[in-house]
Amino acid sequence: MLHSQSVKTRFLVSVGSNALRGMLGFVSGLLIARGLNPSGYGDLMFLLGSFAAIRSLLDMGVSSAFYTFLSRHTQGSRFYLVYFSWLALQFVITLLFVALIVPDSIFARVWLGHNREIVIIAFLAAFMQQQVWQTVTQIGESRRKTVKVQLLNLAMAMFYLAMVSGLLFVGGMSAGRILFLLIGQYAAATLLAHWLLREGQAAAIEKEASIDQIARQYWVYCKPLVALSLVSFLYDFADKWMLQKFGGAEQQGYFQISNQFSAISLLATTSILSVFWKEIAAAWAERDHARVAMLYRKVSRGLVMLGAITTGLLLPWAEQIVRVFLGQSYAQAWPVLAIMLLYPIHQSMGQIGGTMLLASGHTNRYMVVSMGIMLVSVPLSYLMLAPAEGDLIHGFEMGALGMASKMVLLGIVSVNIQAWVIARYNGWKFDWVFQAVGIPLMIGLGCLVKMLVGLGWDLEVVSKPQLLVPIMVSSFFYAVFILLTVWFLPWLAGLEKEEMKNLFRKLAGGRRNPAPGERVH
Repeated sequence: MLHSQSVKTRFLVSVGSNALRGMLGFVSGLLIARGLNPSGYGDLMFLLGSFAAIRSLLDMGVSSAFYTFLSRHTQGSRFYLVYFSWLALQFVITLLFVALIVPDSIFARVWLGHNREIVIIAFLAAFMQQQVWQTVTQIGESRRKTVKVQLLNLAMAMFYLAMVSGLLFVGGMSAGRILFLLIGQYAAATLLAHWLLREGQAAAIEKEASIDQIARQYWVYCKPLVALSLVSFLYDFADKWMLQKFGGAEQQGYFQISNQFSAISLLATTSILSVFWKEIAAAWAERDHARVAMLYRKVSRGLVMLGAITTGLLLPWAEQIVRVFLGQSYAQAWPVLAIMLLYPIHQSMGQIGGTMLLASGHTNRYMVVSMGIMLVSVPLSYLMLAPAEGDLIHGFEMGALGMASKMVLLGIVSVNIQAWVIARYNGWKFDWVFQAVGIPLMIGLGCLVKMLVGLGWDLEVVSKPQLLVPIMVSSFFYAVFILLTVWFLPWLAGLEKEEMKNLFRKLAGGRRNPAPGERVH
């Protein structure tokens, strides 16, 4: 029987639960996109995204410090009091600004014509989703209660899909109703989580730190991240604001739904990120540098290749995906989707690298790398999105396509700079060859398989049943090619040849022969 607190069990539960939750969330997003049309969906995502940016401004790295400190050792009640007070302060400040302080003229320019009531509702939904629920999951993961946390997440995803389906069925879909649904769902889940996760929390603490000591601990960790929070806000908000202003809600909708499709490739990364953070923080605290190096190399290689495999499967079918799942109103979005499917490949590597720096306490290095990339990103976004005529500095007026192109190109550059910094300061060799070989190979195999399938079927049809057979045939041959590639080139995925042999034996139902002196269980 698997132990519920072991790394292997927590990883498997995280991957399985997040895969199911990701699929449920993906379907929910598709239903919302179809129910609201591109403009309505773009408005909804702009409102939620604006508060995600504001959160990064007010958070100042405190949430990262909170989880890192929790992961290192058990904390007392004062530690929680300090962090919960910080969350309450963020809530009050933001609510006062949005509801009362910001003048109407400035409000209209920032939120581009949306009324104050819907913006306040969006803030409440974003706060519950992005701050309150994140805190709940961090507490659960820090206590190695991954199983309970993931089951809660899965139950929420099922409830959300059911409610969204009901709204679409009765014709009651609107941005306001979706926001109210998010508020109610996360409020109820937080209360339930408090009851489920509280057992076992009263662990022995030798000497609880004073509030001043806790505050100083946070300050040392977060001081390098204060400036980064300001730049992160500018980066996050500017992208969404410029796309909404220069491209309009429809282009925002094209980009956001493409981004949701591309997030499929990030399921594995989001599944293990908290587990990886916990294990890196613990290994670093124990000065087990060999374990840190092993975890980083295997996880980063494996996730990049998993992302490349997923992208190679989906990218050649971008036009068919849009036609079948989103309908004619999103027909112009397929080139955006094709480009955005490339984004998660390096995003996986970037998230692992960022987690590596934060969990090990190297916030200065994280700040320098991240700030540099973000400061470059804002003018690039303007260049891609601004009108070709009329302004002092002309842009390319590319809308969602321009935003997607910028995200992919800058993502490739930024994560490799980050990886180089990590390698340099840890005395490792910069690991880049697996990217140059593996990523083009996976995408090339996907395009080759689709081309071969296209010789026998008409792929221009819109009907789902008619596309089902060629897609299944394509997926089968693609899977065969991938298995052969990983068998002959296991290093691409961070595996050794012997590990691959053992894995294939397990898949085939066999067992490896024990090594001399090895105990047989």
